[in-house]
Amino acid sequence: MTTGGWWRENRWWLLAVPLALAAMLAASAYNVRTYWYLPGLHHELASADQGEFVRVTQGYEDAEGQTSRTFRVRLTGFTNRTAYQLTIDGPEQLRIGEQALVVHLDWEADPDQALRTCDITLVDDEGRRYREAGTYQPDQCTPEGRGGPEPAQFQGDVRGELPADELPRPTTWSTEPVFLLPGDVRVTQVWVTWGPPDYVSLHAS
Repeated sequence: MTTGGWWRENRWWLLAVPLALAAMLAASAYNVRTYWYLPGLHHELASADQGEFVRVTQGYEDAEGQTSRTFRVRLTGFTNRTAYQLTIDGPEQLRIGEQALVVHLDWEADPDQALRTCDITLVDDEGRRYREAGTYQPDQCTPEGRGGPEPAQFQGDVRGELPADELPRPTTWSTEPVFLLPGDVRVTQVWVTWGPPDYVSLHAS
């Protein structure tokens, strides 16, 4: 078979190759977004150094559609405790090689902003991340018993509506989430999020 004959016999398959490659790349990009980007914290919304407020407006979707939350937050510092609370039953003493690190955060937001159930992650000087799992505490970003409204869970829910028998959240407050960490960890960043991939980064001094 001559070279020209081979090209003629396979020209339709060759024309299909670029289309197949494009489909493979599109599928790969979709998988990267679905299985890597969306489940992880990859998009920094805003950042600030310790002691400085950062103002954030984050778009999100609830049962009523697209909406947003606006707030200001500031990292004021860290302290250590000699015990931590693992359950509602009471505190427990630290074991050798552990530290109970308290993160001090100041907040400002209108009472109608949905700020419940945030998640805080600590990042150390080697890029390792730590969650608060292992300690018992109320919501990390709102005052206990006055967390404010929740996002609409079902169509027809009224945004900004408080749970029954709960007072409105104040416009300014502070929280002190506690993290149980190895004793030699040096935290350099505090990440605040209400769900990946977005987060706010507060840099420790």
